[in-house]
Amino acid sequence: MAQGADITSRKIFCTRCVEATSDETPGDISTINGIGRQFYGGAEPCPECASVIRTLWWTFVSMPVIPLGSYRYKTAEESGMRARFWCRKLPGLLWPQVWKFWIVGIIGAVIAISLIIYFQPKR
Repeated sequence: MAQGADITSRKIFCTRCVEATSDETPGDISTINGIGRQFYGGAEPCPECASVIRTLWWTFVSMPVIPLGSYRYKTAEESGMRARFWCRKLPGLLWPQVWKFWIVGIIGAVIAISLIIYFQPKR
């Protein structure tokens, strides 16, 4: 990240959040037909700067599969389907958030597969 961008993010995030993170960014975030990289979650809101911790995932059919990193995240603006945001990388993953999404995803997949099998035409 350029030095000017780091100075700007230091103005966006409070001192505590800046000290707990690095200025590493996730780059461009996008999906095509639900396959790609996407943020999920919103844990531990900061009372000072209002940022939250979100985890970046590699997704398949919009379901989180592989966690790629956890970030302090603030939305700058939203317009239609695109959102502009600021984020700073945490040193590791926020494991409670990762486990929550994996468990919910597994339960959702089991239910979807069960319904598909149940409603298959009998031969």
